Amino acid sequence: MRILHLSTFDIRGGAARGAYWLHRGLSERGIDSQMLVGRKYGSDPDVLESPHMFGRLSNAVRGRLDSLPLNGYRKTEESYWTLGWLPDRVDRAVAAHDPDIVHVHWTGGGFLSIDSLRHLRYPVVWTLRDMWAFTGGCHYTAGCERFTKKCGRCPQLRSDDENDLSRRMWSRKQAAWQNMDLWLVPISSWLADCAHSSDLFEHTPIQVIPNGIDTASFQPMDPAQAKLTWDLPQDKLHILFGAIDATDDTRKGFHHMVDAIRILVEQGWSDRIELVVFGGGAVDDLATLGVPVRSVGELSDDTALARLYSACDVMVVPSEQEAFGKTLVEAMACGTPVVAFGSGGPVDIVEHEKTGFLAQPFSVQSLADGIVWCIEDEGRKRELGRSARDRAEHEFEITKVADRYHSLYRQILSRAP
Repeated sequence: MRILHLSTFDIRGGAARGAYWLHRGLSERGIDSQMLVGRKYGSDPDVLESPHMFGRLSNAVRGRLDSLPLNGYRKTEESYWTLGWLPDRVDRAVAAHDPDIVHVHWTGGGFLSIDSLRHLRYPVVWTLRDMWAFTGGCHYTAGCERFTKKCGRCPQLRSDDENDLSRRMWSRKQAAWQNMDLWLVPISSWLADCAHSSDLFEHTPIQVIPNGIDTASFQPMDPAQAKLTWDLPQDKLHILFGAIDATDDTRKGFHHMVDAIRILVEQGWSDRIELVVFGGGAVDDLATLGVPVRSVGELSDDTALARLYSACDVMVVPSEQEAFGKTLVEAMACGTPVVAFGSGGPVDIVEHEKTGFLAQPFSVQSLADGIVWCIEDEGRKRELGRSARDRAEHEFEITKVADRYHSLYRQILSRAP
């Protein structure tokens, strides 16, 4: 069985790392697994860069070129967009590998075009890691449901035109993908429900399989030692928030995090807590928040990230839309309780008041209450951490996730010709 994974990156970003961990999990089971990526950051010899006309330079700038048609609109900053109109050579590279199954992951940023996806003459398993597959270009809709009606009049484009760019790109997907041998794998029940509601995939098989993580890499470490490593004071309770562009991406909800901290300050927690942020973004303007705020920057090393989870007392993921919430699972695997809004992907991950707390969407007061509930009692915090670790091992361990994909591959390949 030969599996070829397509991903814009190999290890840069949560979606890419999820794809890479699955690739490694399959390889460790003796499956012939390779990755074809737009830009390679790691050293795995089974990860190959896709050829483009101008090599690495082309791979690096395709995202900017792909977004050029957006210049005709006053687009909001609510979501990253991929249009997928740029021609590429990915389908020819795939044919050269001649896999049994092509496994598509996150291919935004101009790596894989809509039309090239149509030309993949193999069964395609597509892991949905956001909403792009069934929208007119946005990766998250910011609450808009026009994707169920073929898009058009897009609020993110500030458009009143029924036949705007979003409608045209949606229609292009519909025309290109109608007769594909396609199997969709959303990473959460919420994302599956969204896909089911789209006419694009009315007759497409859909099966939920969650993201997996390596629980040997993400495991509990001694909290006191971990705090020393990160130079965090032992007498403080540390509240962790992190994502790519952590403080700048509105969808990730850092503004909710800040408002929840302000509530904790009003409740008298200011001398007991410290906010820790990873993933980039400015925190200088939080000097008047009332609690220490520490930014540790971007982290790409799993060991360092696991040590940070272990050093902190609670992980908060206040996203407004989240397809899954991999940082929640990583923190849980390290024995750290988690708090998130009870919507989207986190609902599949967090067992309310067992492994953490699901706050009422999108109540900042409920978010603050959840943080306090997780950290105010040391015995409860330890029990939450133990339960969180158990759930991560039983539900999200990458070997178990790889087994579920292997079963799906066998099902697809066993069909009568």
